[in-house]
Amino acid sequence: MEELFVRRNEGKEGIRTAFVFSCPGQQELKSGKLVNGQTGKNLDGMLAILGKQYPDIFPSENRYDYRITNSSERVHFKAFDGRTEPQMKEITEKDNLLRLKNDLSGYKYVITFGRCAAAAVSEVCKMFDMKDVVIMYSQHLSFLSLNSSIKTDVNGDPIPRGDKNGTYKRLEAAAKKITDQMK
Repeated sequence: MEELFVRRNEGKEGIRTAFVFSCPGQQELKSGKLVNGQTGKNLDGMLAILGKQYPDIFPSENRYDYRITNSSERVHFKAFDGRTEPQMKEITEKDNLLRLKNDLSGYKYVITFGRCAAAAVSEVCKMFDMKDVVIMYSQHLSFLSLNSSIKTDVNGDPIPRGDKNGTYKRLEAAAKKITDQMK
């Protein structure tokens, strides 16, 4: 049960945007699909926001139309191995970085979600010539990460606890952080 049998999501031909997340977890292990559960729903919500502003880069609201990979292929979740994230040595293994480089080959835009994904892509960029790739960084899209890292909406107004539109406002703010990196 150490590795997920779905290594990456291929995505649709012609879409030149790829997403890098941390690692497969319990939901991914059960479903066999990457970025499953609430994080996947949040990614779809963010894609709806991003697609309105940059339809050429984000032409679909469906996450599975994009290449999706992880900073590590190894499955991690609390009940399995006590972890929810890979260790840095796992991410920086030469074979893992080569796998990630191959997964991202041919993509113009790469968005990393979370600290581990950012670290892995940064290492790949150091090892391999990826100067033609636009890399953008975002926090992870789990509820825990969104709620703890985004306290204000795109206008700078606080998002009160229990706000029924709070998740959407946080996704808008996260999307803005991504689009700000494109300028």
